Amino acid sequence: MKGRSATKLLRQVDAWHGHLTRGQDVVFQSWHSGPIRPWTMEEQTAELGSLRWSVQKLLSSWELAAKGTVLNHCVVSYSDQCADGQTSVWSIGLQRPGQEARESVLTVAVDVQRRVTTQARGRHNMLPGQAPRSAQTQQAVRGNYLQMWNRSDHVLRLWMERERIRRDD
Repeated sequence: MKGRSATKLLRQVDAWHGHLTRGQDVVFQSWHSGPIRPWTMEEQTAELGSLRWSVQKLLSSWELAAKGTVLNHCVVSYSDQCADGQTSVWSIGLQRPGQEARESVLTVAVDVQRRVTTQARGRHNMLPGQAPRSAQTQQAVRGNYLQMWNRSDHVLRLWMERERIRRDD
């Protein structure tokens, strides 16, 4: 990092993240579901209406790559840890009545042995409970996503409580 400007370093980080999210470079691996259970929850909110939230385990490197592409982050880098059984990665998303597609909001990495979340990220690596930092991220997550994002932290906490998973603080 010595001798690089902040702008150049950020460009290199963006290029590295782009490399990690390219699906065609991913070697296919799959793994089993494990002891932590998926979950669904229905709720009615004033801002978003009727919602069906789901927490689903991602069971292959290709699923990790697909979520990374949708959310523009590098969750696929967990592929080897998931295949080894050290980590499980979960997708938190929602479906609205009448919609066929599930909208991905957040991915969560869990240390399986310790039952602790090691990372939770939304679009562009947004952290749960925090506002988007950069102007680029603010532009990319306008509209309903921010409302879904704000609600996803609540869904994450309920699921973690149900499964006796702690946050790594």
